[in-house]
Amino acid sequence: MGSPYHVSRCASHLLSCDEASFEFQAISLIAESLAHPQRALLSAFVQQAVDRELAARFFLDDVVGHNKATVAEFLVDWISLLRRVRPIVCENLDPSLRQSIWRRDEGRCCISKADDSKKGDENPLPIHIVSPTLFQDGDLVRNGRLDTMLAVYLGRSKLESLRSLLEKDPNFPGYDPSDQLMLLSSQMLAHFANGRLSLKADPVGATSNPARYFVKTNSFIPSIRVDVFPFIRLENRAVDTSSLPNPQLIEVHHRFALASAWLEVFDYMKQSCSSSCSSTSHEQTSLAGKAPAKESWVRRCIQPVYPILQRLWLRTPVLLRATAYKCLASLGQHIYGDTGSDRIHRLPFNLYLRKAHRDWAPRHQAELRSLQIVQKHTHIPAPKGIDAIQYRGSSYLLMTGLHGCGIGQRLSTMTDRQLEAAAQDLKDYLAELRRIPNNTGSQFCICNSLGGGILDWRIGDSQRKQLRFHDETEFNQFLTTDLPLDEDTCRQISKSHGVKHDIVFTHADLNLRNILVDEMGRISGIVDWECAGWYPEYWEHSKMHFTVRHTPRWIADVVDQIFPAYRNELNVENMLSGMMPSW
Repeated sequence: MGSPYHVSRCASHLLSCDEASFEFQAISLIAESLAHPQRALLSAFVQQAVDRELAARFFLDDVVGHNKATVAEFLVDWISLLRRVRPIVCENLDPSLRQSIWRRDEGRCCISKADDSKKGDENPLPIHIVSPTLFQDGDLVRNGRLDTMLAVYLGRSKLESLRSLLEKDPNFPGYDPSDQLMLLSSQMLAHFANGRLSLKADPVGATSNPARYFVKTNSFIPSIRVDVFPFIRLENRAVDTSSLPNPQLIEVHHRFALASAWLEVFDYMKQSCSSSCSSTSHEQTSLAGKAPAKESWVRRCIQPVYPILQRLWLRTPVLLRATAYKCLASLGQHIYGDTGSDRIHRLPFNLYLRKAHRDWAPRHQAELRSLQIVQKHTHIPAPKGIDAIQYRGSSYLLMTGLHGCGIGQRLSTMTDRQLEAAAQDLKDYLAELRRIPNNTGSQFCICNSLGGGILDWRIGDSQRKQLRFHDETEFNQFLTTDLPLDEDTCRQISKSHGVKHDIVFTHADLNLRNILVDEMGRISGIVDWECAGWYPEYWEHSKMHFTVRHTPRWIADVVDQIFPAYRNELNVENMLSGMMPSW
């Protein structure tokens, strides 16, 4: 989800290249010279090239004096090249060729397999995977500027092969232009042309009929969803008159897809910035001299009554509360649809309900307590816990909802300034969290908010057993029990486990879904506190890496800025979690 500004010592393995390498030097220079998303867009030239070191060296040699002006000029050329290699609709297609393509693909989109006989589907369009006139462009003459860039990016031999393919003589015996075309619906064409999806050949069946391809998606813009199967088969239904789409062209498109997706983000953010500036100027003009809007009198009247209503509701028999929760869950499913989890239900009145087997009741009670102490001791925007009950075979936890969406959905379109502000807010919230005193009265040092067993997705046994520990030493012993540890591994572990850490209150699941942001990129909430409890001080840091190892911008520009230390602990945790199944 982008190239980070803070490249040096980034903990992401995606930026773990040797600091003496050309690649690291190139990425560092790009980070110094460009803001997001231009930085991600240009970094793709280096990191998606066939030979990354060759591309990095070419870039470094080209940007004379390594100044920002020459880097910007290189970016302009790279964007120009990207726009030229995009797939295009085939206009004025020869009728016989059109018929051949339609027979080959059965008149259906090659990716969605939809045809115009289905309600709502569109007549698929014949598209050139790579523009057939690419090398007729004056800027792509042999050994010209863009030709050289393309040769470095694809490799000279692959470029010459591509040139031969696109420049075939139509009068040459056996000439078959059908392999340069595929049918796509207008929606899939938009996805395909903008790099939101691409096809990666299955090494086993890339040249057979049918040919199997894995579908790679780059879904970066929040308002755009890309719903596709994880793999597709391209099958030729007219072997006698046409050929399957050329795998070489599909490979070239795949090579450019990520950069094309970042180019779309660049255009989107530029347009959003212009629209935002215009609307802000208009709003300032129209509101000049007016007083701020007053809060709704209804809200002001009802708000003081909420605590009274809650106390009365909690005195209602459990049977009635459980029945009401089940009815509200059904109503919420009808109104709002699926939440993506069978354990979480969105309800009317800005409420959310967790529902699980009765064995989960202690977990719900612990999460309710976590929400209560967070509300009492911090200013963190967290849900307000309302009720946790067990009735018959089910357990229920009721809480309020929060405005915003997971930061992972907006990360790609957040500016550096917005991400920096989010990192600072998160740092302040975590500082408050770590000052919460342990008043559980439990003899256990590492435990949940009620003094009971922890729940942590990194520790599979925590879902089945009551795990709590008297001290950090006991916790460390558990983490390494029954693991195949050699002498060198034990030596590395001792660097981390030999350090005495403070035990602090920890969210323990701060992934990209659980940190909510508003439309402006400011943190509007932190949700999902079921794993919260007291852990060693490094645990929050290592868990923030647990599921986001493929998002270097988040790791380098947020996580590593909040927690500049704990590198030994992180390395050990990565090693131990790789040895132990988490489920």
